[in-house]
Amino acid sequence: MKRTVYLLLLVAFLGYVQVLRAQEEDVVQVTDVQTTDVPDVVVIISHLCHFEKPLQDPTDLDDDQYCDCDVRNSDAGMPEILINCRKHHLVDGFWEGMEVLPQGTTRLDLSHNALTLVPRLSGGQLRYLNLGHNQITTIPDKVFGNVSQLEELDLSINRIEMLSTDALAGLPNLKRIDLSGNFITKIEVNAFSNALQLRHLILSNNSLGTFFNRTEADLYLRLGVTNRLEVLEMQRCNLTDINLSSGVGLERALLGHNRLEQLTKLPKQLSYLDISGTPIRSFPAKFLPHLLHLESLILQDMPILYTLEAYALYGLPRLSTLNLQGSRNLSSIHPHVFGQNVIRNETDTELKRLILKGTNIRTLNSTLQFAFENLRLLDIRGAPLRCDCQLRWLRDLSNLMTLGVCMKPNALRNQRFGTIESHQFQCRAEQFWIYTVFNVLLAILLIVLISIGIFLIVRAIKPKPHVQLRTIGATSPYARVTIEPNRAEVL
Repeated sequence: MKRTVYLLLLVAFLGYVQVLRAQEEDVVQVTDVQTTDVPDVVVIISHLCHFEKPLQDPTDLDDDQYCDCDVRNSDAGMPEILINCRKHHLVDGFWEGMEVLPQGTTRLDLSHNALTLVPRLSGGQLRYLNLGHNQITTIPDKVFGNVSQLEELDLSINRIEMLSTDALAGLPNLKRIDLSGNFITKIEVNAFSNALQLRHLILSNNSLGTFFNRTEADLYLRLGVTNRLEVLEMQRCNLTDINLSSGVGLERALLGHNRLEQLTKLPKQLSYLDISGTPIRSFPAKFLPHLLHLESLILQDMPILYTLEAYALYGLPRLSTLNLQGSRNLSSIHPHVFGQNVIRNETDTELKRLILKGTNIRTLNSTLQFAFENLRLLDIRGAPLRCDCQLRWLRDLSNLMTLGVCMKPNALRNQRFGTIESHQFQCRAEQFWIYTVFNVLLAILLIVLISIGIFLIVRAIKPKPHVQLRTIGATSPYARVTIEPNRAEVL
């Protein structure tokens, strides 16, 4: 019995020595120990990681040629390997042919290197692959066929010019792909049809305007995108129009900084829409029709947006966030922008956050009070607020936190809106009687003063009378003369 045990230990030791030799020679070695108690051991040598013990403890040295590898336990309790080759100056010649990843590798980061070709990898458990910030120009067909469990693929900031139909073949579990920051001008038909589980598609910062404007086809039907897509990012793609009518599963659309002037082909269940930086001058009535599930509308940095017209946001009963930050020319919001509150109660909104920071808004009409009943935050910092009686209603909303600084009148200049008492929001019309009485008294006093002044002037310039005293006697010509009645005719 003891001999058998010693024999087994000896065989295991010899097998371990063979494994170490195989690692040093960078070749694949298979121990061929045919016993009933010791199983076969297959060790795969990786160009990315170096292990002191086979597939267990990676050796990370700053001056070696290997990447940073880490072994940890997954949520299921199984060991998994995370490989980080970020900024390791890798080039295409680092490996030859197929690179077999260590068993259990779930994440591989090859970003910020000098790769011009997509490496051919093999790993049955790889979930995340980052090839961003390289010099990759093309994606060969079926190049990801041996990493079929991949769920996230990052190819951003490369030099890719076209996406072929079979570029993503073999990725049925792909949920997120980032192709932003490339030179893509053409996408072949059904290029995303192989990604059946795709949830998040990022195509921002590509010159796709000419491509989509020329085809005029529904993005889903043209590219083979399934209805499982939830998030679409196409910012700065030089688009003038976009057709997303078939996107019945789309929830978030980021279409900002394009040349869009109208949006009529959006899916009805959209809950988040970002069209910041688009050249829209004004929002006419029912600009976004039928978006009954829209919760967030982002309109930041709109360069020539001047006004939101009546009924512009009508028909958006679930809108809770409206962000107009940085739209510096916006100066007017119509009192009935959400609809008119009449017997039918058209103003039905759940608006909770309104961002007007950096706009040119000076006042808000009190008619908006019906739409602001559920509002909790109003950010109007940087706007030239005129804090008079026209905004008193806004200050009286008890559940509203308003962030902003008053610019007028001068008595309230540079005071924070929330610190001003309600009675301080005054207009001149409210103090008319005071001004009237004051003006009347001032007029009376002025008349009195003028009259006194005239009297004194006249008295000062009037000549004084010359008085002479003479003695009156019998011989004086000024003596009294008595005329008798009977002698009046003689005289």
